[in-house]
Amino acid sequence: MSGAGYAKKLLLVGHVMNQTLPAKHLQLKPTSEIYISGQPYLPAEAATLANQEHKRGNFHSAVDIYDLIIARFPDSAEALYNRGIIQNQMNSPADALASFDEAIKLKPELAAAHNNRGVALQELKRYAEALASFDRALALKPTVAEPWNNRGATLYEMMRFDDALASYDQAIRLNSDYADAHANRGAALEQLKLYAAALASYEQALALKPEDTSILQKRGNLMVCQGNMQEAERMFLQALALKPEAPDPWCGLAGIHKFKHINNPVVKRIQALLKEPGIPPSTQDCLYFTLGKVYDDCDRYEEAFVCYQKANEIRNATVAYDPHKVRSTADNFMEVFSRDFFAQPCAFASESLSPLFIVGMPRSGTTLMANMLSNHPSIATAGELTTITDMTASLEEATGGGISYPQAVMQVTTTRASSLINAYEERLRRDFGREVPHIIDKHPLNFWHLGFITHLFPRARIIHCTRHPLATGLSNYFQRFHPVYDYSFDLRNIGHFYGQYARIMDHWRKVLPTKMIEISYEELVLNTEASARQALAILGLAWDDRCLTPHTNPCVVETASKWQVRQPIHSESLQRWRHYEKHLGPLKEMLLLSGYILD
Repeated sequence: MSGAGYAKKLLLVGHVMNQTLPAKHLQLKPTSEIYISGQPYLPAEAATLANQEHKRGNFHSAVDIYDLIIARFPDSAEALYNRGIIQNQMNSPADALASFDEAIKLKPELAAAHNNRGVALQELKRYAEALASFDRALALKPTVAEPWNNRGATLYEMMRFDDALASYDQAIRLNSDYADAHANRGAALEQLKLYAAALASYEQALALKPEDTSILQKRGNLMVCQGNMQEAERMFLQALALKPEAPDPWCGLAGIHKFKHINNPVVKRIQALLKEPGIPPSTQDCLYFTLGKVYDDCDRYEEAFVCYQKANEIRNATVAYDPHKVRSTADNFMEVFSRDFFAQPCAFASESLSPLFIVGMPRSGTTLMANMLSNHPSIATAGELTTITDMTASLEEATGGGISYPQAVMQVTTTRASSLINAYEERLRRDFGREVPHIIDKHPLNFWHLGFITHLFPRARIIHCTRHPLATGLSNYFQRFHPVYDYSFDLRNIGHFYGQYARIMDHWRKVLPTKMIEISYEELVLNTEASARQALAILGLAWDDRCLTPHTNPCVVETASKWQVRQPIHSESLQRWRHYEKHLGPLKEMLLLSGYILD
């Protein structure tokens, strides 16, 4: 999945089955009283009081009471379970996990505890363990819909979208009125680029829960991707009418407008939300990214950078970029895919001219280039496919020798290679059939895999989009990418990653048997027709004036550029980085250390 595709957080709804068990089910014997705030309570009365505090939203008080009950009845799995439920709702997944573990130790057959244990593990990003917990819950009670939905949410986070879809489908089979499963199904379908089906799932979810702001948000996000800004705005405003304090619709509105002045309701509301206590970090960073965008629109560059810096500091704390691993990855690619490698005859290479790969650093103009070219009647775009990355990830298992990629390429048999080629072409053409001669795969990070791509598809065309490194770095820093783009939340890390990107691209220029076409973002904007003609020439296609109006292209745009590419081509962003140059010292330093010479 593209990081940009993930720039909008898909709000997956995971049911924690958050009803605490009534006191009569806690198996508390009426022994001596429990004192709460100096008042004596029988154990069952104390449990009832804890549940009442929970329902009122007084989570800390409820947990304190359960602590007293558990101290008296340490063998009550149900009391431990109830405490875990409340701790999950308090955003304390580690504490909840400990409670559920104790409950399961006492009562292994308590299916709901396994389910909610999975929810806590998912929140802790321990996805494999979460999946195992949901599977255990389903082994105990396979006809309960909630664990199927939660299992799907975990598979979604693991980017196993087909498997997530299957889990959501099973949840819906068990409960056809399960609105959250319909909404989550839509999110999985959207990632699989089955947009019409995704929209149908969102609409089914809204028919069941018309006042659910998270579902309205999902549908609005999809409308943005499809270029229907008016309908997207309607969804966001509808969500805000129901829940004015919800941050996501405000962020959605800010993303589809260019602001001219800072005194507007969006800014005032975001500033107010940021002052509220207890806002989770993921919401804070979203709000800061949004506020930074508005300040930038209004030419308030100092305030904009402060906001982006705060957002990225929050985001960076959740990832662990490893510069040594990234450099080692580049070294491995250069070692395997050498001139000697490409000099060897390849019996299984495809003769297909269909694939057109557009690569480069994220935010280097790949989306603009794809929208320009796919406005030509002989070119379509499949968007940012993860297929190449998925294929390379499967090579270690396929070779059977525990050899990792890229070294595993050496072990690929003719049969396996033919299977990979056929699978890729089938996915590339899934939505287009055979009538369109050329189809774009514009995942920018395919720049890592150009050796593997050329090995399978030596006749495929490759367009490399470039952009000034400081402009590219700043634009990455200003985007709320998915954590898989772990380099993008720190200027030094961006500089290091850019340096390794520059190294590997220089290597491909030297060794690939097919010459890439390289087009800079600056040329694309300033000399649009010449750049488009250059790209069409490598495909042997005649000129079409529609290539000059990419903003009219009806294709879905799921990247961070989804609003910008709906606007006519303009040059405003070319020099934006100069407004922030004094803040870019860490980026410049790392670029120089990586051997990149700044003009």
